Amino acid sequence: MRNKITLKNEVLEVTLANKGAEIIKIVGQDDQINYMWRRDPIQWANSAPILFPIVGALQNNECRIDGKTYTMTQHGFSRHSEYEANQINDQEVVFTLISNEEIAKQYPYLFKLDVTYKLDKNVLSCNCKVTNTDSQTIYFQIGGHPAFACPFMENESSNDYYLEFSENETVNQKIIDVEHKGMSDITLPFLDNEKRFFVRQQLFDNDAIVLKDVKSKTLSLKSLNHNKSLVFHMEGFNHLGIWAAKHVGGLIAIEPWVGHSDYVGFTGEFKDKEGVVSLNPSEIFECTFKVEINQ
Repeated sequence: MRNKITLKNEVLEVTLANKGAEIIKIVGQDDQINYMWRRDPIQWANSAPILFPIVGALQNNECRIDGKTYTMTQHGFSRHSEYEANQINDQEVVFTLISNEEIAKQYPYLFKLDVTYKLDKNVLSCNCKVTNTDSQTIYFQIGGHPAFACPFMENESSNDYYLEFSENETVNQKIIDVEHKGMSDITLPFLDNEKRFFVRQQLFDNDAIVLKDVKSKTLSLKSLNHNKSLVFHMEGFNHLGIWAAKHVGGLIAIEPWVGHSDYVGFTGEFKDKEGVVSLNPSEIFECTFKVEINQ
């Protein structure tokens, strides 16, 4: 089984992995720049796994489903799972993960998760489609975790980069309780009728910036020094996580989420987690993000 897939056209060449249905590289054919994080194991060895059936962490890595306790690590099992790959052509591949005995030890619901990547000119789209193959309602969270190169090129500083929403936003930041590995009840003002902010390390001293229900459909990563940019499109998500590793090291993750970590002290049922999706038998849930590269 090949564990890497390549999509390419005259504008971009994309490398994807079966494990986690993950984007490994997005390289511009003109500038030969890899716009994805370089996967340095010292900071973060991944680049863009699909998160399912949880986003973030469970309290004590435990969840309760119909009175039974299950164990699952941060962001769920999808990121560690080998997806089945069906390459349609040079510009499209469908990765599929189906519940199995191993998965059932962590998560009892029956599901099918299709992650479809398509390349169209300078845009890579990622559509996540969950189908309930169970005879009961299933519950889940889902998200993306794409980490991009910031700065794009080696001879520049991430201090010259900023993130820009497509609309002015007035939004609070949900504050993560790092010590207790969960979400606190605290929110603090983040943007006040503003659309852009600079990439600064201290913004991420307390882990990710978590925003709920932003109006913007896109968030762009840009530099003061040149016209190269990355435009991130999202549809069907209710939270946005923005994360950089603790020590400046050239990555920024723009993470579209449905739901987030347990609140500190949460001991309820899985179906009562924040932002969880409930899906009836045979129903389908979809969400999509796109990465647009302007070389």
